[in-house]
Amino acid sequence: MNNLIADTKLAIELEKNGYDFYSGSAAKTSNPLAQATLLSLADREAEHLAKITEFYKNLTGESKLKSDWLKGVAIPPKKEELLRPILLKLKNDLNMKFKTPSDINKAYVVAEGLERDSYNLYDTISKENSDETTKKFYAALAQEEREHYDILEDTLQYLNNPGDWFKKEERWIVEG
Repeated sequence: MNNLIADTKLAIELEKNGYDFYSGSAAKTSNPLAQATLLSLADREAEHLAKITEFYKNLTGESKLKSDWLKGVAIPPKKEELLRPILLKLKNDLNMKFKTPSDINKAYVVAEGLERDSYNLYDTISKENSDETTKKFYAALAQEEREHYDILEDTLQYLNNPGDWFKKEERWIVEG
């Protein structure tokens, strides 16, 4: 149980940093698609944060989960050593200014890393626990983080190569 509490505290920190990064990055770009994508992801991270915080309060005995709670959706040193540098880098990247397409690409690379690392953490927590509520909750979070990553990939493809994006997504026929 102590590992689950520590994992959940780390999950809270990841979601807070994700929210800060996405909302801060959205404010630093004038590209409407990038801004909308980042703000949307910030909103989802805020929702994750609220759910994980409820789960954490249940684990610590501060409050009990409602029976329909899932409908809304000590760390081994190895994990901590892997995730701490990611969190530190994320905090440092919050000060970047995004004035060029290259800067937006950098923001997307950081965002994709955050989503990938969140997915890996949540997937691991889900697989390591036998409690059915814990498994379902973290499996759902992992799936959503995977979807966030896919959204970032798609919008980055559109930003960098709209023609290729339309061919792939809209399945345009090119006739010569």
